[in-house]
Amino acid sequence: MLEESLFSLAMPYRQDMEVRSFSFGVTPDGRVLGGEGDAAARPEEFENAICFVAGIRGNEVQQTYICARLVHKLRRLEAEGSIVPGQRIMVVPCVNPASMNNRKRFWVGDNTDVNRMMPGYNLGETTQRIAAALFERVQGFRYGVHFSSYYLEGDFMEHVRVMNGPGIQTDNGADFGLAYVLNHVPGSFDTTTLHYNWRLWDTEAYTLYTKETDLVDENSAATIVRACLRFLDARGIIDRPCHGGMRSTTFAERGLVPVQVNCGGVFKRVAELGDIVRSGHVLAQVIDPLRGDVLEEVKAPHGGVVFFACRAPLVNEQTLAFQIVPRSISGDLLGERGNFLDPEA
Repeated sequence: MLEESLFSLAMPYRQDMEVRSFSFGVTPDGRVLGGEGDAAARPEEFENAICFVAGIRGNEVQQTYICARLVHKLRRLEAEGSIVPGQRIMVVPCVNPASMNNRKRFWVGDNTDVNRMMPGYNLGETTQRIAAALFERVQGFRYGVHFSSYYLEGDFMEHVRVMNGPGIQTDNGADFGLAYVLNHVPGSFDTTTLHYNWRLWDTEAYTLYTKETDLVDENSAATIVRACLRFLDARGIIDRPCHGGMRSTTFAERGLVPVQVNCGGVFKRVAELGDIVRSGHVLAQVIDPLRGDVLEEVKAPHGGVVFFACRAPLVNEQTLAFQIVPRSISGDLLGERGNFLDPEA
């Protein structure tokens, strides 16, 4: 394993912010990245196979923890000789340690989002320079995986998102073996994200979402780590038997059924992630924060699987409370049907 500093940034009143990476690889003659003496190999001797990135936002604790578990696992695989010779795997667990240390989602200085600054500008504002320093080091890989988080406070079923748009065709999302692969049509605000710019520079990019963001969920983290190992095995980067996971359902993101609340108040969730619900099923209640009366019962408009569930204690009118994968997805939205949906939903 080769541990190195990708870049550092001087910080007022604190020590410099340093972003570190971990690279894994073995040459055909048995030399190892980060080895000592004659057993050492250099990064330029390898094909840049895949890069994992997390922690671009300061509250993405679960995403950083997933990378830490992945680093721990890859160290063992490297020692066992399970990484295919000539393939380099790089992991960047935390891009924004300054905001994470201060428990801020966005940049601690001006509240801007580093993942809305890609590919960056090395003479620009602070977050533009961070983005430029990162992207310079992570571009050029064959595959790129970003562990990201949603803008709303809530829980997701673990899934893969693929952005349609520029660059090479990305159609290997099912190799992660997760229940769902969502195809996302990018808007103008997506063009400055890591995922979009990876694609623009011919990296086959995927974004993985986990259940939690600012809390650690061991089971969800283990699910994502296993998914990454399945992908590495399927793409010929590691040589290690892996359980096949699920047969993914691939469909357009707009096929998700949104469920919004019609009034504000205290949000009391009834349905949980992965619940199979029927049309009319009560998903949540909105409670009057002063009188305690039930202002609204939030009901499922369609049968299907609860894919996203809001967990905010207070909601405003028209807040997105749930997203449901409908039991029946029309043909123009469905890419490939997997085996997760219950036919009786």
